Amino acid sequence: MADLVQRAQRAATPEDYTAADIEVLEGLEPVRRRPGMFIGGTDERALHHLAAELLDNAMDEAVAGHASWIEVRLEADGALTVRDNGRGIPIDPHPKFPDRSALEVILTTLHSGGKFGAKVYQTAGGLHGVGVSVVNALAEELVVEVARNRELWRQRYVRGQPTTGLERLGPTPNRRGTSIRVRPDPEIFGKDLRFKAASVHRLARSKAYLFRGVEIRWQCDPELVSGTDVPAREVFHFPAGLEDFLKATLAARAVVTDLPFVGEAELGNGGGRVEWAIAWPLDEEPYTGFYCNTVPTPQGGSHEQALRSALVRALRAYGELTGARKVALTTADDLLGGACILLSVFIQNPQFQGQTKDRLVAPEAGRHIEACLKDHF
Repeated sequence: MADLVQRAQRAATPEDYTAADIEVLEGLEPVRRRPGMFIGGTDERALHHLAAELLDNAMDEAVAGHASWIEVRLEADGALTVRDNGRGIPIDPHPKFPDRSALEVILTTLHSGGKFGAKVYQTAGGLHGVGVSVVNALAEELVVEVARNRELWRQRYVRGQPTTGLERLGPTPNRRGTSIRVRPDPEIFGKDLRFKAASVHRLARSKAYLFRGVEIRWQCDPELVSGTDVPAREVFHFPAGLEDFLKATLAARAVVTDLPFVGEAELGNGGGRVEWAIAWPLDEEPYTGFYCNTVPTPQGGSHEQALRSALVRALRAYGELTGARKVALTTADDLLGGACILLSVFIQNPQFQGQTKDRLVAPEAGRHIEACLKDHF
């Protein structure tokens, strides 16, 4: 054994590991080499994260008050188009890269975007600045059209690289906003994996519940939904927001209280806004949906903990007020274990755990949410 170790040490000399062995990945190459670092893998869930990123960007325009509708279209060849009537991605030269448009910088550079400060977006879901560039990197083809200042522009990309310059298509007096058509790369996701109509349809509907000020127009090639209950066309608009979401979730299920606990409020110190809808079905089959800036956070986080703490503290305070001593023993699981819970917050500069934003880490916002919910409950 000692002889083997000595021979291995002699074989592994410093000369075997030199500067030439150090790779420097540029542009979007890190995304294509290690997609799991950015979208959590290359499976079906990861593929649909591309759709979520595009829709998040359009939703940010709507929440900021610049877009009133979003169109989501799924085509027979597997391509997905997300279009909005917002301001449109800037197409003028970028100050730091004067030979490239801001559009091209956003689509080809990680950590670029208008959401790192509060100047352009007060709240944003597509926050990390990697969203659309990662989508571009993992797309076999991406075509973007931007309508700004009554002019229409277009650029094409293949696997993250521009194949055309920014083309001016001419005047478009009745159009504004951004349209992105993407076809995922089979080299990354495999030739058989495609967007599923049911998943994208469900994603689009949930976004409309989360922001009552937007209309989302769903379109799908009829062949993709043949034999299913997913419609080829539908328009989503829910004026009651999460209350509509809760009603759809409960359907005809019997509940403990006739009136659900629903409401919305501004957070203290201008920290944002919170909306909630909670009911207790008699069958005790729970459902939870936690969101930050319209982005689902399936692992919860600061806002979930704030809600659990707020409701328990409020119930215990009521028990103390009425002399019901046993209420002091109530836990969050006692109160919420079989509940249907929907919680949506809009805050500035949220911190998410991981690139796929599965968990919210925002202790300061959590304190404001807890105080607000406790008072209302």
